[in-house]
Amino acid sequence: MNPLPRLRSLIRNLFRKERVERDLDADVTAYLDQLTDEKVAAGKSPEEALREARIELGGVEQVKEEVRAVRAGALVERFIEDSRVGFRSLLRVKGLTATLALGI
Repeated sequence: MNPLPRLRSLIRNLFRKERVERDLDADVTAYLDQLTDEKVAAGKSPEEALREARIELGGVEQVKEEVRAVRAGALVERFIEDSRVGFRSLLRVKGLTATLALGI
């Protein structure tokens, strides 16, 4: 199996996050619109069709979170975010930071 497409996807997800998020939003919205159109074509009112499409989809934000969790680079993104939070927490507790620095 060729790892090159997975590597490209990883690089894109890490360094072009805004574009990836826009694309994800557009894809999920397009799918929701498609489901709604199918239900309208089946004879539902537009409001009822949208409501049923949202129920069938399971929620726009939930779908986005599921996609984010499995895409290439998700573990790296979580590690970076956890490191930032940890570093900020250490900076807030200056006495602990100084003690650790002296200890090291």
